Amino acid sequence: MAAAIMIMAVVLGVRAGQRQLEIQKRQQVGIHLQRAIDYRSEGDLEAALAEYQRVLLLEPGNVAAVEGIENLFSMASGDAAPAGGNGIAAAPAATSGGDTAQAPPAPAGPQTAANEPQAQVAAMAQSSPLAAPSPTTDTLTSLWRTAQAAYTAGDWVSATDLLLNVRDMDPEFQKTQVTDLLYTSYVNLAAEKDQAGQLEEALAFVDKALALRPDPALRSARSKAEAYMAVLNTYSLGWETVIEGLQSLYEEDPSYRDVEERLLEAHTAFGDKLMRDGDACAALDAYVAAIDINVQPVLFEKRDNARAECDGVPSSTVILLTPEATRQATVARPNTVATPAAASATSTGAAVTTGETATGETAGAEAETAVAAGPAPVVGAPPAGRVLYSAASVNDGRARIFSQSLAGGAPQILVEDGTQPALRSDGKRLVYYNTRSDMAGLSALDPESGLLLRFTSYAEDRRPSWNPEGNRLVFASNREGDRRWRIYVGWAEVDGEVATLGFGDAAAWSPAGDRIAVKGCDETGNGCGLWTMTSSGAGRSPLTTVPEDTNPAWSPNGR
Repeated sequence: MAAAIMIMAVVLGVRAGQRQLEIQKRQQVGIHLQRAIDYRSEGDLEAALAEYQRVLLLEPGNVAAVEGIENLFSMASGDAAPAGGNGIAAAPAATSGGDTAQAPPAPAGPQTAANEPQAQVAAMAQSSPLAAPSPTTDTLTSLWRTAQAAYTAGDWVSATDLLLNVRDMDPEFQKTQVTDLLYTSYVNLAAEKDQAGQLEEALAFVDKALALRPDPALRSARSKAEAYMAVLNTYSLGWETVIEGLQSLYEEDPSYRDVEERLLEAHTAFGDKLMRDGDACAALDAYVAAIDINVQPVLFEKRDNARAECDGVPSSTVILLTPEATRQATVARPNTVATPAAASATSTGAAVTTGETATGETAGAEAETAVAAGPAPVVGAPPAGRVLYSAASVNDGRARIFSQSLAGGAPQILVEDGTQPALRSDGKRLVYYNTRSDMAGLSALDPESGLLLRFTSYAEDRRPSWNPEGNRLVFASNREGDRRWRIYVGWAEVDGEVATLGFGDAAAWSPAGDRIAVKGCDETGNGCGLWTMTSSGAGRSPLTTVPEDTNPAWSPNGR
């Protein structure tokens, strides 16, 4: 059923595009016909003929254009325009006494100024599309100018069609320029298809561009895109095959599309599979490979668990891959008295939790040390407050968001099918990533009333963070066709409009003002590390210059 709906959507989209192109063509035909009438009214018959010819290029056999050209030829030969023309007809010859008046003989010598347009049209008649197959220089020049206008306007579809018409009419006409414009148009069409996620169509346009000019850089880009597409078709063949293809692309260009993210997820998923199959030693290698790509606390847990089983030491920590491969620290929740969020698991650990505070801050790389250190001692009075965390169930694999009192006791389930919780500063609204397939995206819950809201409908939207006022959100997403991570800011409301702040990931809004920390780079793609900016994207300033730095978290006072 889903496939049928998708196919129908594609068909409807194609038909809608065809209708739009047809409407645009009709508009152009109408414009050229009106220009032809205006030129003929002004006595510029040559320009009128050129406009009619443009109509026939857009719509061969157009009745109005054919009749208009016939009228022009009649005017050029001195005959009256046929009835039913475009509104202008030659006056009938005067008659007297029933005798037909004869036109006086043409004067000898040069034509008068009044007869020059008719002479020009008569001279062009032999080269008209209705009279002979070969085009005139004027027709080609006019078509060439129209193609240039479409090219300048960025209308790549019309530009390629017109340029191909010019080349077909006369392969030698402005040959170098036609080829250059056609090449660039094909490249831009390929880029548009790529942005729309239509990679196969993009490669087809790249092939057309390469046929015109064997550019080494474009050929290299094509080979890389083809290899990427081939890897996407190997997911049914097993993780080892997927990793092999992604690794090759990653070694060539680590920043290419979403190769780094896919390779990280592939190594992690492969390690999880090996653990389920009982091959802990091989799983250890997979987790180490994942850590080499991106240092994440959850991977330390998986690695240590695999190492313990590989060495024959019973493990007390159970690590599961969350449905969307989150980048969060995970630790086991003990059944004893409350301990810090990053405390290690006891042998009775029953759930897997993410190391996030109630404000949605994620535990950093120091989580590995905290896990190894064991529970911190409880000093003085029991701590007050609650901690929100997400956990993947050992039984059904579903992610849930829990609220755990620091005074101990059983955790309370706040959200079924959710992760990455971020609580508003007043504690009255929780935003999180919804893992339900029909609700994927960012959702919100009012814990007291149970009101559930859906803020975004893109499954790629991740890691939300509140502004101090609690009415706006910043989050990361790779929702665009190029699958690159960008930072978005929007109002915390249902289907609220969002604005992009550029490329980046792992955003955190300062609790003290209009400042956002992100993992990003400068405008040239260099200087990668942690950056800060305002919610409008202004005032970008680097904090660190280490590309591996990620997951920034603000102090409570934002300083």
